[in-house]
Amino acid sequence: MFSASEILSKIRLGQLTALEVTHACLNSIYSTDNELMAWAHVNRDFAIERAKNLDKLQSEGKTIGRLHGIPIGIKDIIDIAGIPTTCGSPILLGSIPDNSARIIQLLEAEGAVIIGKTVTTEFAFMNPSKTKNPHNLDYSPGGSSAGSAAAVAAGHVPITVGSQTNGSVIRPASFCGVFGLKPSAGIIPRVGVLETSDLLDQIGVFANHIEDLTLICDVLAQYDNRDPQSFSSSRPIFQNGLNLKKRADPIFGLVSFDYMDNLDADMKAGFDKLVSSLGNRVQKIDARPFTSTFLDAHKIIHEFQIFQNLGHYLKSNSNDLSAPILEALERASIIQNDEFRKAVMVRNEASKFFENLFSRFDVIVTPSALGKAPLLSESTTGNPVCCTIWSLTGLPCINLPLLLGENELPLGIQLVGNYTADEKLIYTANWLLNFIKKENHGNSHLSDK
Repeated sequence: MFSASEILSKIRLGQLTALEVTHACLNSIYSTDNELMAWAHVNRDFAIERAKNLDKLQSEGKTIGRLHGIPIGIKDIIDIAGIPTTCGSPILLGSIPDNSARIIQLLEAEGAVIIGKTVTTEFAFMNPSKTKNPHNLDYSPGGSSAGSAAAVAAGHVPITVGSQTNGSVIRPASFCGVFGLKPSAGIIPRVGVLETSDLLDQIGVFANHIEDLTLICDVLAQYDNRDPQSFSSSRPIFQNGLNLKKRADPIFGLVSFDYMDNLDADMKAGFDKLVSSLGNRVQKIDARPFTSTFLDAHKIIHEFQIFQNLGHYLKSNSNDLSAPILEALERASIIQNDEFRKAVMVRNEASKFFENLFSRFDVIVTPSALGKAPLLSESTTGNPVCCTIWSLTGLPCINLPLLLGENELPLGIQLVGNYTADEKLIYTANWLLNFIKKENHGNSHLSDK
């Protein structure tokens, strides 16, 4: 499939129509999704009618914005008027919203073609979904944005939207071998999106090209006063980060945490090789004493707030909830307000800790996951621990699909930027992609496999 940027160019030049692009996406979905199961709902008729209307405007010399004719998939926790929002749960099978989420309005205002809803894990939590990994159907795509990552990896659509509260964008992007970006918390509004944790829920996007991530994030980066975490100050222009005019080489921070002892052999070998290739551009920081404190704070905040938002299902629909979410809700039911307040204080301290560290380097380089995707038979979406601290602090993160592990399964490298320094994060990610290509004579994979 062409990138979104290529599709836009071809539509503007009259080499493609929005309808042709939409049909190509729908044909790809219908030919492979019976096995992959990345889609919860495909809105075929709406997408075709939308594409026809866009082509009519195009024939009249009118285009609609920055995404004219671009097919996009939406995680099934995000409301689209007239289309079910099931959040991966049988409890909400009949739930059809009257209004679209703010981000849907932004996408449609810029000419996007919403193809449908991608599969999420139950209430965007830890219970595995039905979706499989496109690289090997015996493996998980990760979660909770399982369908969003898998649909891009399978070439169904060029861009999808997901969300991250713990590791739900970066981890599935790593497992599925695609680019995934979670901008700084508060940049993209969450109005009309399932709320599990006001302090932790963040919107993210998936694509096969870094340029496409910047394209959609510049559309979605808007202030909305209905979202308590949205802020009204100026937002980064993501596409500015692609400007590779000569600057000093970036400095990468290698921050050690206890969980990095648990990297699998392929991830450790690939990550060490990358760090070695960067030479003196890397500064090492030992943050091991803070690992458990930060991880515990995230767990308390997440479970305390998910109980606030979903705890009523324990009484009314407990038979329709999976064991993982039932256990989490039951644990959360005994968390005291003082515990929550202390966890929020730790969150604030963590944010200050990293803000101070970023005076020493441009980005943090770290694994996106402990290793490759788990087998579906293991009944897990994989450990999100490599993402947890960055979700706690709301820092911007990007997955770069740079490595291959056992059975040719993808492994991702994660870059983490300072809060609202998303342009610098994109610049450094693009710099690293170009650096690796030069180092490997055009081959972007560092792995010898």
